[in-house]
Amino acid sequence: MSLETQPERTRLAWGRTALSLLVVSALFLRWAPDAGVLVLAPVIVSGAFALAIVTAQQRRYSTQTLERASADRAAPSIVVTTAGVAVLAAFAIVAVAAD
Repeated sequence: MSLETQPERTRLAWGRTALSLLVVSALFLRWAPDAGVLVLAPVIVSGAFALAIVTAQQRRYSTQTLERASADRAAPSIVVTTAGVAVLAAFAIVAVAAD
């Protein structure tokens, strides 16, 4: 593996993470007939986190070259993504328990 392609793979991985969050938000819509408006909370949360990831990646890669990308600059994104997944997991547990 070349070190030159590592930042590109990292950027693609963040893109897959954002896409996964959007898919999860679509899965929450499954409970829309039963839960009503309450289902909008996890959809909005996951959509907001996906948008935050995409925005952070655009800013990170537009202000620096791919070769200068480093993991320490991604630490806030990692923490926010972890928090977002934890919040979505809590929504899922509540939704499944209520179902």
